[in-house]
Amino acid sequence: MPCPIKLASHLSGLSTHVIRIWERRYGALSPSRTCTNRRMYCEEAIERLKLLRELTENGHRIGNVARLSTEELRRAVDATLTRTGTAATFSVDATPLLETPTQFVQTCIQAARAYDSDRLLRLLQRARQQFGQRGMLHQVICPLIQDIGDAWQAGSLRPSHEHVATAVIREILMMPVPGSQTAPSAPEIVITTPAGEMHELGALLAAATARDLGWRITYLGPNLPTEEIAACARARHARAVALSVVYPEKCPVIVEKLRKLRQLLPEPMAVLVGGRAAKGYAERLPDVNILWVDSLCTLDQLLVKVAQA
Repeated sequence: MPCPIKLASHLSGLSTHVIRIWERRYGALSPSRTCTNRRMYCEEAIERLKLLRELTENGHRIGNVARLSTEELRRAVDATLTRTGTAATFSVDATPLLETPTQFVQTCIQAARAYDSDRLLRLLQRARQQFGQRGMLHQVICPLIQDIGDAWQAGSLRPSHEHVATAVIREILMMPVPGSQTAPSAPEIVITTPAGEMHELGALLAAATARDLGWRITYLGPNLPTEEIAACARARHARAVALSVVYPEKCPVIVEKLRKLRQLLPEPMAVLVGGRAAKGYAERLPDVNILWVDSLCTLDQLLVKVAQA
């Protein structure tokens, strides 16, 4: 029995917005229409939506699978699930349908409070599918990191909640967009945090957005001595070095480490510093040739400018 789009949305676990986009932009399915032009979805259409959801949540690009036959989709799902060792249940996530980035952020925090890392990962994968890589980074991941940090500092999130969220966000940020490729001639950026700075989500976010903008990434993890950062950057002939500084704020030791790093690197090699504490260090180092990053949008703009220099 054919059903309207709202019921198809509920049955498939996809938002009505995503269903319409997949129809219009990718030709994933062609629902029948009533005499009043309402979309109606048959059982096969619902199955296609479930199969497509399963594939995209496991890393396939919708543009590569949208026009496969239903049988081809079944085989692709079987192959994917065999490879990942999961079971093909096609069950609808218990999470209610989410339409806005704010709803995603709030639901992600709820998942972190429940220590439900699997649910949190599914939510972020769905956000990537719904808003695209850039939309997920800017509209979901950035505010999520901010809200988690604020809640942790305020004491409304336990350290263990923050650790669960950090581990899942790290996983999604280190996961390249399926089908993406980096040109061999692309500029390279070295990304890390200075010694004593253990919070790496900002650095991982910088790596994800730089990769998305076509940069080659050398990610060194957190807490690295200045001399080691400089040695790597020089050996790799990097175009830029990016650091994330979150805590402590306005620390004299970090001030000297940033100043020393700039001195150890060739002048043409850009140094970008961002993170919650970056503004305070910018005030302490007005005479040092560092590009200060106050938002992900600013980082995007600076990366494009440095790449073109």
